Amino acid sequence: MITLLVAKNEFLRSLKNKKKLLLMIFLPLISIVLAIGVNSLMKPSINIGIIENSKKSNYFEESIKDIDRIKLSTANKKTINTDMILAKYLGIVEFKENNNFEVYCLDENMKVNIEKAVADIIKNGDTNKIKSLLNILEEGSLSQSQRGSGFILLTSMITCITTATILIKDKEDGILNRYSTSPNKLSSYILGNYTYNLLNTIIQVIISTLLLYLLKINIGIGIGEFIIIGIVISIVTSSIATLITILSKSELQASLLASSIALIMSLFGGAFLPIDKMPEALKFISNLSITKWIIQLTSSIEKGISYEGNLMIISYITLLSLGILLVAIKIGKRKYI
Repeated sequence: MITLLVAKNEFLRSLKNKKKLLLMIFLPLISIVLAIGVNSLMKPSINIGIIENSKKSNYFEESIKDIDRIKLSTANKKTINTDMILAKYLGIVEFKENNNFEVYCLDENMKVNIEKAVADIIKNGDTNKIKSLLNILEEGSLSQSQRGSGFILLTSMITCITTATILIKDKEDGILNRYSTSPNKLSSYILGNYTYNLLNTIIQVIISTLLLYLLKINIGIGIGEFIIIGIVISIVTSSIATLITILSKSELQASLLASSIALIMSLFGGAFLPIDKMPEALKFISNLSITKWIIQLTSSIEKGISYEGNLMIISYITLLSLGILLVAIKIGKRKYI
């Protein structure tokens, strides 16, 4: 009961600052709709890094300069691994002496295809195999719905902090100290803030989804299914935002931490580089990223996998979110009392 009263109070407080309220409502909506809208119009492109400027590399560049959606840029040999992990390049070609070259790529199958394509261009100027890389890339890339859920998770993770940081302001104003001396438990206050944040995020996701369908932007799955994914995302991002707020000393620190965590989760969770194309070590690390499980849930719904299978993933994400929230409450009790 106290939790709901706190959530209601937070809502009433938000109504007092109408400019901030409008910003909190419309900024996430615009971000989600624009991100997914632009994403739906995008077509996969290939960026290949080139090391060593020689006659052979110049001939290679000249041969494919007019091929649509295939770009070349100069790569740095010292940052090959970092560039590969960040998906800056699909592959890097290092031209060496005696007509030799070496290809660097995280995906072994793609590496073989790039090697064959480069060899064909160097030997007889045939660009058919390098053009076919676009088809291979489209087959292994994320679907529109998978990328869409990844974008919503990334956006919600950042925007959730806006409402969650009310706890920091309440601590600075001494409200939490006064509340802790009352018969009510501090955990109820934290849960109330979480509930307000959760409901606010769910509303944003639902409105964003409705706008996407009204604008006839193809998401790849049904509106009801996408809203379910959005609600699951809201649960986990609200929990993480609450923990980040508890751990942070200022609103700026909380915002920076949330942005960093969101980016890392997206990077290792397959939002930028599909997990199937990651090295084995990164595939193992990806299990710790919520983004991976959200994308996996989206994929299973998209493929029509059984309700029980989807329920298992939803249950896992929900339990993980509950665990994060309980940790936030425990730390909050020690920090604020």
